[in-house]
Amino acid sequence: MLTTIPFSGFYNSMHDSEIDRALESMVSDSSGCHAISDRIASDIWSHVNTPMAEYTREFVDDFQILFNAETGLNVTFDFDAVDSPTYYNFTTDRIFAVVSESDVQAMFAKVDKAVLARVIRDRFTSYDGFISHYTNSLTDWQTEPLNEWDHNQVGTIVEALVSQFLSPEWEWNVIEDWSGNGLVDRSVYDGLDAEGKRLVKIADYLRQREERQYR
Repeated sequence: MLTTIPFSGFYNSMHDSEIDRALESMVSDSSGCHAISDRIASDIWSHVNTPMAEYTREFVDDFQILFNAETGLNVTFDFDAVDSPTYYNFTTDRIFAVVSESDVQAMFAKVDKAVLARVIRDRFTSYDGFISHYTNSLTDWQTEPLNEWDHNQVGTIVEALVSQFLSPEWEWNVIEDWSGNGLVDRSVYDGLDAEGKRLVKIADYLRQREERQYR
């Protein structure tokens, strides 16, 4: 079964900020100044293929570890795809993963139904500028067999369990760990196209040449 994974997206988010930081570090010298011209440095930004497959796969893997540790479940989330909107006016990037029917059943059994009902109301109640295509009632949802729920419905179970068991800062904590172990930098570099990687090599060469002058 398909599900969404909680994710704040790549636009004006903690992920966006960390990607910018990683790109800055790739083109900066030891003093924090650009090792190459500002024009070339700015060009590197245009060579990042976002959303980055490596970055989002790692995010799903780390989410799975944290989710299972906090909920006591043993759910497997297999990364499927990332969907990015054409415009970020009303929505942001979404990560999709595949999960087994038995795991969905286990998550539904574990979730506090009052929490799930609240999350359904929060996500699917229509308001000015938003018309929900789903009823906002858990009772109504339960008239449909669980194995027929779609990705938005299964993702709502996941969201409810996150709300029930995980710290509100869980996503930021994951990114902090990544910053410490260099995973963000590696993922961003892997997300560069060939020209972007060439520009990073130029920056690295210029950085090393400058450092040799002061030895």
